[in-house]
Amino acid sequence: MDRLETVSVHLLMILRLACFALVAPIAYLALATLFSLVCVGLGHNTMEMLYGGTAVYLLTLAAAVEGAWLLPEDIKSSSSFMRLTQRFRSSPD
Repeated sequence: MDRLETVSVHLLMILRLACFALVAPIAYLALATLFSLVCVGLGHNTMEMLYGGTAVYLLTLAAAVEGAWLLPEDIKSSSSFMRLTQRFRSSPD
């Protein structure tokens, strides 16, 4: 790896860390406020039911967005990644 590629990789990692550092507190504040309003309005048991039912989908969506947005191009263009995405696209759900 030459020096320019090394600097580029480091800058991308810093960009990812900065995005996470900026988005995580905002997302936490928004979700905490929303969850507390639902908990007060609908009751604690309803809040637990809603959280348990949606957490899997929200975390999966967050991982998919993170992968689509921040995954390095060399991984996105690799043949194993292409085979994996093709397999998911062609699954008979």
